[in-house]
Amino acid sequence: MKLKATLTEHGSRLLWKNFLPTIEKFGKTCQVLLGPDEVHFIQTSLNTDGVHVTARFAAETLFDTATYRCQSKHFNLIAFQAEVGLLLRVLKGAAATNAHVVDVKLTMRQVTGPAGEPQSKPFLSFIASGASTNVVQDVPISRPFSAAELTALVAAKDMGSFCPAYLDLVPGLAAAQAIVDRLKAVDDCAMLAVCRGGDAHLLVQTTSVALGAQIRELPVYPQTAYVAGACDRSKPVSEQLQMALENGTAVSVHVLLKQLARVLSTSQLTEPAQVLLGIGEGGGHVHVLHVFRDPHKDDVYDDNITLAFKLPVRDG
Repeated sequence: MKLKATLTEHGSRLLWKNFLPTIEKFGKTCQVLLGPDEVHFIQTSLNTDGVHVTARFAAETLFDTATYRCQSKHFNLIAFQAEVGLLLRVLKGAAATNAHVVDVKLTMRQVTGPAGEPQSKPFLSFIASGASTNVVQDVPISRPFSAAELTALVAAKDMGSFCPAYLDLVPGLAAAQAIVDRLKAVDDCAMLAVCRGGDAHLLVQTTSVALGAQIRELPVYPQTAYVAGACDRSKPVSEQLQMALENGTAVSVHVLLKQLARVLSTSQLTEPAQVLLGIGEGGGHVHVLHVFRDPHKDDVYDDNITLAFKLPVRDG
């Protein structure tokens, strides 16, 4: 098993400034999956309070491909668990010292065990080199995953998440965040509805109060999912939603507001071009997908980076 690479300046900045702080919002640890072509940072229910988080990067985005070596007996895949805060601290430290080059490699080191016995433990070794500095920092990680654990992690990464229809929340993102924050003061759980006419609905109902909000005319993706006239604007909002649910142009689920609020807040860190919100087939989950602009081309989306959240649904 061999892992070594030089981080690109762009890749290092993406990690410490945008993505690792985002991942840390959901849990202290994450699972890192590296392969010849892609790198994933994955959080499952083992790492979070139920939200499934996957950040995917093309290897060339994070690493200088001339230096990248990822080799193992299991399809050249390597995975392990690490503390997000430690990775973040090392990369922020390298940026603070104006390191010109940050190399990383998987190493085994001898450490003293609980009874004083020598033990061999795995580490990610970071070497930050600058004009007058050369700092080496070792981040402890779990033992590399077995073939069975790798297979399970790849399956978790590829777990079916995509939805029949999505709304792009970006035009109404500030409103959505304000609505969720207000509803959190009323109850822990809310009904979330996605309408193919371009509307999103949030509704909290308790024994003493009912409070809801509608965000209108959001872009619908794919465009073939859009249903013109799905919402009769002459009707009250509650009737619009009820009619859309009855005629199949809307679907609803119940979600924890604290989880939804946390997911929506991540856009402040990652600055996506689109925040796509969908409800899975059969109402099994809520899927939020961040889509990013290509930094080198105007009006083109970046296929090399994606960030996805899969929220569990609750009983209504």
